[in-house]
Amino acid sequence: MSDNIKIDSVKDVEKLLKGTHESQNKLQFGMAEYAPTVTRQVGDKWVDSEGIQWEQKEGYVARVESEWHKEIREQLNSFPNCRKETCTCIQPKRLDEKMRRIHGMCFDCVIDMEHKLKLEGKWEEYEREKMKNNALAWLEEAEKDKNMMAEELSKVEFANSFGDMEKWDVQKTKDEILSKLEDEFQKFREDFIQKLEKYDDGAT
Repeated sequence: MSDNIKIDSVKDVEKLLKGTHESQNKLQFGMAEYAPTVTRQVGDKWVDSEGIQWEQKEGYVARVESEWHKEIREQLNSFPNCRKETCTCIQPKRLDEKMRRIHGMCFDCVIDMEHKLKLEGKWEEYEREKMKNNALAWLEEAEKDKNMMAEELSKVEFANSFGDMEKWDVQKTKDEILSKLEDEFQKFREDFIQKLEKYDDGAT
């Protein structure tokens, strides 16, 4: 029995036993009764009292990025090799996009990087490596072209320059052409790499 209950008479005792005493009929309120119970479904979004937007995921709640934050993050990730503390590339231009594909950084950061290499005496090594990578990239594209040509030649029929469909009359002829194409490209590839390695060795 609660210490707050004051028993003044036998009647109070009787009421307590019957459960009709006024202390037993008072409504008890707690903070839990004032807090609304919200059941959220996956995909539901809401804004809290601080203006932050949230989204209900499968088993957890995630903060929703604003469009401004998303644009900034995507911009930084699109040039992963730029030095974030000094890079000022906010609106990439054509040269920035070109350098991003090659170096992963904007044009100004490439200029800064190359200037630093010259000061450190590493420019020739860097330039040699860049030329080698460009040559290998060209060779890779040439091999893709060769594979596309071989694929077209391997078809039973193909469109000629007049748009007519032609068929191979003899399987042996097709095999000989494909074999010759592959052999000649492999020989070209080996010669190309040998010359590239000789250049690389001679420049060191």
